[in-house]
Amino acid sequence: MTTSRVLIIDDETDFRRLIEQILEKEGFLVLNAGDAQSGIKTATQSHPDLILLDWNLPDKDGVQVCRALKSDAATKDIPILMLTVRGRETDVVVGLEVGAADFISKRALRPRELVARVRAALRRGVESKTAGETLRSGALSLDTGQHRVFVGKEEVELRAKEFDLLYVFLKNKGRLLSRNFLEESVWGTEYYATSRAIDTTIARLRAKINKEGAKIQGIKGLGYRFDEEAP
Repeated sequence: MTTSRVLIIDDETDFRRLIEQILEKEGFLVLNAGDAQSGIKTATQSHPDLILLDWNLPDKDGVQVCRALKSDAATKDIPILMLTVRGRETDVVVGLEVGAADFISKRALRPRELVARVRAALRRGVESKTAGETLRSGALSLDTGQHRVFVGKEEVELRAKEFDLLYVFLKNKGRLLSRNFLEESVWGTEYYATSRAIDTTIARLRAKINKEGAKIQGIKGLGYRFDEEAP
């Protein structure tokens, strides 16, 4: 089972360390960022399974960060839990309206409650994904619920990593995706995926989806892009 990765975006070093200790004790892999800019960059590059986001950051407030992450195709599906000392109903409403999944009080942090809320948010995210989502591009369609891929009416048999790669490409159409991003998104912490392993898997995927494979374009020295306009 792949370890769930949690990104903490908070400018208080001691508080980040406390959260990190609590979550690592429960088996989570924790990433850290001390400001909004580095938090958004880490979220985009590493694509964690969940984000703990402080409301008050030195460069941007949590609402702005949440809005930015939810408006980006690469990060919009990541559950975000807001860490806040605020308790006003209007603040909660604002946070929920920009896409936060839940709120956790920093004033009365309870380790067991924190872990329970993190696990609940992760579970809801998995249930939402497995409930069924169909992604399309031209004749290509991918069904997450049934784990099936079609080119036109013909079903294509893909290996697990090929399916996951195609899912990532279809969720990020038009974006340049680095090898590091693909490794983190598809292989996670299972093992280190070499560039050769990534390139070989993509080559197999391209061949299996026939003409639609031309949409997966390699950008020398940078990574890959799924280009819907490619012939």
